[in-house]
Amino acid sequence: MNDKTLLYGIAPVQQCLIYGKRECYKLLLKDSNSSPRVKKLVQLAQAQGIPVKRIEGGEMATLTGSKLHQGVALSCSDLKVHDLDEFLEGMPRDGRQLLIAMDQIEDPQNLGAVIRSAAFLGAAGLISLKKNSAPLSAAVSKASAGALEHFPVIEVVNLSETLQRLKKEAFSIVGAAGDEEAILFQEVPLADRMVLVMGNEGQGLRNLTRKRCDYLIRISGNETVESLNVSAAAAILIHHLVSSD
Repeated sequence: MNDKTLLYGIAPVQQCLIYGKRECYKLLLKDSNSSPRVKKLVQLAQAQGIPVKRIEGGEMATLTGSKLHQGVALSCSDLKVHDLDEFLEGMPRDGRQLLIAMDQIEDPQNLGAVIRSAAFLGAAGLISLKKNSAPLSAAVSKASAGALEHFPVIEVVNLSETLQRLKKEAFSIVGAAGDEEAILFQEVPLADRMVLVMGNEGQGLRNLTRKRCDYLIRISGNETVESLNVSAAAAILIHHLVSSD
């Protein structure tokens, strides 16, 4: 197979076929899978001239490396991501615009969950690092419930330089942190253009990233419980920064 990526799961495959951000080579189906949702996938694939092949369930699990394939996989190219300058040129000048920046998030499940929340709650896009971060893999697409296949993702090499660039474009930079320097997230001044920076699962924000932030914000909670998972924290903060007046 000449694919670079093998998406799996009904939602990622469906969103990929609908939005066309990848080149699609072949739709693979578990031989016994004939649900209405799968039939819709077949219709989408056939309408685009994409071959459909039935395979055994064991082979599907081996090819995808996951038990969560739902009897569906799609051989396709890597995801087309956005260039930062190109993305900024196309952004609206009116209304609240929130970007999410991921500072070396390593867990694909966390990355996918943040993308799903960002897409659902109305963020404008997500910034991810090309290195030292979870790649935009099939696992990320599955964890995002397919949102990765349509939500704008910008890949950058240097997050610190990117944040500096965004400041010049009138973005206010806020970083999620759990220490005493951080203010409660409800107290942060809201702006039309904002960037929410989420740190690594274990280390949090890197020092240089922290220095680039205009504000550090935190979520208060029960002190007897360990801090929130990065994806849960991101969902709370995104909702506030997008929807609050």
